[in-house]
Amino acid sequence: MRLFRKGLSAGRLLSTIMLLLGGNFLTAQEKFTISGRVTDSATSRPVAYATIVALDEKSETRASGFSNENGRFELTISEAGSYTIEVSFVGYGLLSRRVALLPGQTELALGDMILKTSSETLSEVTVVSRKRIIEVRPGMIVYNAENDLSNKGGTAVDVLRKAPVLNVDAQGNVSMRGSSNLKILVNGKYSGQMARSAADALNMMPAEIIRSVEVITTPSAKYDAEGAAGIINIITKKNRKSFNGAMELTGSNLQQMLNPRVGFTAGKWDISFHGHIHRYRRKESTLLDREHFQNNIVTDRLRQESKKDNTAPHGSADIAIVFTPDTLTEVNIGINTWIGKWPENAGITTTTADEHGSVKESYRQKVDSRDQYLGSDINIGYTRRLPRPGQEITLLAQHSPGRSEGPYHTTLTNTGNIIFYEERNSNKIRNKEWTFQADYIHPLSRTGMYTIETGAKAILRAVNNSYNVEIKHPPADFETDLLRSDNFRYQQDVWAGYVMGKANFKNNWYAEAGVRGERTEIEGRFLRTGDVFRNRFNNLVPTATVSKKINDEHTLTASYTQRLTRPYIWDLNPNANASDPKNISTGNPELQPEIAHQAELAYGLNKGSAFFVNTSLYWKQTDNAILDFTVTDAQGVSVTSKQNLAANRSTGLNVSASRTFSSAFSTNGNVNINYLDYQSEALQIFNDGWAADMDLNLTFNFKKNYSAQAFGSYNTRSVVLQGVESNYYYYGFSGKKEFKQPKLTFTLFLQNPFSAYNPRVTTTRSPQFHSVMQSRYYMRAVQLTINWEFGSSFNGKGKGKRISNDDVVEQGRG
Repeated sequence: MRLFRKGLSAGRLLSTIMLLLGGNFLTAQEKFTISGRVTDSATSRPVAYATIVALDEKSETRASGFSNENGRFELTISEAGSYTIEVSFVGYGLLSRRVALLPGQTELALGDMILKTSSETLSEVTVVSRKRIIEVRPGMIVYNAENDLSNKGGTAVDVLRKAPVLNVDAQGNVSMRGSSNLKILVNGKYSGQMARSAADALNMMPAEIIRSVEVITTPSAKYDAEGAAGIINIITKKNRKSFNGAMELTGSNLQQMLNPRVGFTAGKWDISFHGHIHRYRRKESTLLDREHFQNNIVTDRLRQESKKDNTAPHGSADIAIVFTPDTLTEVNIGINTWIGKWPENAGITTTTADEHGSVKESYRQKVDSRDQYLGSDINIGYTRRLPRPGQEITLLAQHSPGRSEGPYHTTLTNTGNIIFYEERNSNKIRNKEWTFQADYIHPLSRTGMYTIETGAKAILRAVNNSYNVEIKHPPADFETDLLRSDNFRYQQDVWAGYVMGKANFKNNWYAEAGVRGERTEIEGRFLRTGDVFRNRFNNLVPTATVSKKINDEHTLTASYTQRLTRPYIWDLNPNANASDPKNISTGNPELQPEIAHQAELAYGLNKGSAFFVNTSLYWKQTDNAILDFTVTDAQGVSVTSKQNLAANRSTGLNVSASRTFSSAFSTNGNVNINYLDYQSEALQIFNDGWAADMDLNLTFNFKKNYSAQAFGSYNTRSVVLQGVESNYYYYGFSGKKEFKQPKLTFTLFLQNPFSAYNPRVTTTRSPQFHSVMQSRYYMRAVQLTINWEFGSSFNGKGKGKRISNDDVVEQGRG
């Protein structure tokens, strides 16, 4: 009943936000339609997703939109008068055309708007002032992070906190509509850094380099089938002219960052580089109370107090080289490397008691643990545009070598300050991965009304994990625990192919449908014991989308997709992490893939820069779900591992909206309400309930290049398989001052200034135990960022097409 009341409260809040943002958008006015087609000057092929803006005589945006896959666009303006139509796209010069709309004139056809390749483009400041923070494009919602001033000095974690549909917890773990089984790409390509630990990788990416975030809730057959929740594609800023760069310096009580960026274009070559040096402090504490049962009677109790205060130094570097020998050919090379050390040192006090409360044991525990790594992605791509407009072939290859160490050393000391037990685990991992991909686009007509896309992909992974566990009972020396030590060699090969068709029908109907076939071959081998396990499975993944553009403002879209989640080495490897002997985590080599079916109905209302709203109703059914499951033994030790335990269903409503009230004030926000239902017949576990998360962003622009922003997000209580997680909140305030010459920006950011810590409570229940974990995350910070930009504006060539291995579930933090 309490959850139901919370759902009603969320509904009232949603209504209030809609009233605030909606205003008087239904006011009837005279309408003028401006149409045209955007094409490339060299090839005459259409330019899809170019930005078209209509400016009045005061240079204020009165309408905006994007060209479709055929290059065509329509803008709707509500008043007669003189306007400037501007067309822009990455890699082309700005095209401007003056037009006049006369009273009584309902349509104006501009014909072909021809873009020429050029490095002479709009300045970044001008572009930002004309772009909305949230936009809808075919199959995705886009968050234009570069327009959000509070992102100065933050990381990708801060950026994703403000993106629609997404939710980010205190440790940086990202979820979409209640599910963390999603894929995160960077510039459309797979990142081994993200696969190793998405939370760590996002904290290593500076917000300053992020241009936008594409949230893809129902991916097409072109994407890897992995990622049950959907796909996030982070688009970074590109090199835009002959020479430009930036230097950003950030300092706060929690983090210090240095982010250099430089790029230049010379003839047919385009080269860009960005680096990231980061020192990040994470402080948290937990209090765990757990009762153990036998025949519904308490047998013993456990209390643990844990404190962590760690500083993680890390860095990354990325270089992209694009060679364009002619207007039809592009070759790109990219190298991304990362290095870091993320300590997880902790001090733990443990007390156990019997059913009467009498102390059975009490000791202190010191844990020295770290995740230390070095890795890289090296890729090369070739794109060739063929004679027919829209016809294109792309070949891609990537090599991702990496190595990491995750050792721990735990020491147990009794109340007499005498060490009575020690344990250490070396845990070294070496990874080699190759990816090969080919994609082909074939238009069936010169108008681009019908298009076929097809492709093939191979991913070959080889991982070697050696772990040696040593235990010590003083005064004896360390001895190897042979039962827990081994060398685990893991091979995973994925072979895939897809075909999909796209059609633009009359009366603004659009449809696409496709199917993707994937074969997965897995083999794991333990060298010491000689144990071997193998698994082979085939998946056929259909996708379909139908869209109707009712008019220039209203769009309705229905889509269906099937997704899967494969187990990876960290899910399968039985190497147990026993750094806390009362709470052990381990892998499960018997895991099978999970399959998810997802359907969505979306409605979009676009009133130009003044008002935008996107509403989605969605449903998802997951079979053979891979979930964390915790059990306890007779000694009160908990063991957590991944299991194929349950089916789960989720239904929900998501609303993303933005409203510009004036040039001085604008707002955008998101509301996500969902119902989760977990069912495991085998374990007789049934858990369901409502949950909601919401955020609101207010932006104020003042005179003399001053601006301010306030942001807040709130998550209600949510259910998981074995329990519930309490509510969670995050908020911040920022102020910015810009100087034109030199181009300097000073940003002051206050993070959770009125909260010493962010609390969260996790409750877990089973027939064997009941636990309550109270966590405190210390996130209050005062942060100053200085950003200096030099050289030319940021418009021009892209980084080229990259491999996107979106078939590995990223690992969370915490």
